[in-house]
Amino acid sequence: MNPRFSCRAVLLAAAALSLSGCASLFAPALAPVQLAPARGAALAGCTELAGNFRHPQTTLASAALVPAGKLQVGGQPVGEHCLVTGRMHERLSPVDGQAYAIGFEMRLPRDWNGRFFYQGNGGLDGLIPPAVGAVSGGGPLTHALAQGFAVISSDAGHSVKQLPLFGQDPQARLDYGYQAVAKLTPMAKALVAAGYGRAPDRSYFSGCSNGGRHAFVTAARLPEAYDGILAGAPGYNLPQAALAQLYAAQQFARAATDPK
Repeated sequence: MNPRFSCRAVLLAAAALSLSGCASLFAPALAPVQLAPARGAALAGCTELAGNFRHPQTTLASAALVPAGKLQVGGQPVGEHCLVTGRMHERLSPVDGQAYAIGFEMRLPRDWNGRFFYQGNGGLDGLIPPAVGAVSGGGPLTHALAQGFAVISSDAGHSVKQLPLFGQDPQARLDYGYQAVAKLTPMAKALVAAGYGRAPDRSYFSGCSNGGRHAFVTAARLPEAYDGILAGAPGYNLPQAALAQLYAAQQFARAATDPK
């Protein structure tokens, strides 16, 4: 075979493959998917939720109407809404003997916009921040609750008193890692349906730092559960971050005790 011919044949074949692989670059763009607008609704009931709502492994501790203006965010009054508090998957750990549960609160606005907002928590969790959807969801004037979203927040399965040793319990680690979100999401949507007579038309997840990590994990594990996910400053590599903190602490301690 002529070496020059064989080389030319290879070049032509490579060019053909390149053109076929790039054909999609010149194809017409797909039309964007147009979702139907979310439908608003008025809150049908509140206080009765504490006694009537049923969901597996869920106990509602309270459900009470919060009058307009009683809660303020950034000095701005929040409209009337229903504050629901509760726990999921209560248990006694066989490892450390402590009582664990996924604590949460949910705020259902009187005038609902048809949407659900999951507020990711920061740090090591352990606290239940007010479920207003301000973290990555907006500021004092634009937070999710003020816009009419039903909002949930949680402690991710452990209390602040159990920090940081909750990690000794394997299930507590799993809840903190990703299972709390997976357990709370269907319950929260069912609670929305109980309060308004139907499930939310749209669902969104947002969080910052550890809440951003939760957002990443939610996108990977629960992509069908949310229509939009916003991850702010995600702490996505916690093992290496923990090692970096330990190293920094050692260096600072050395500098603080060095007589020079």
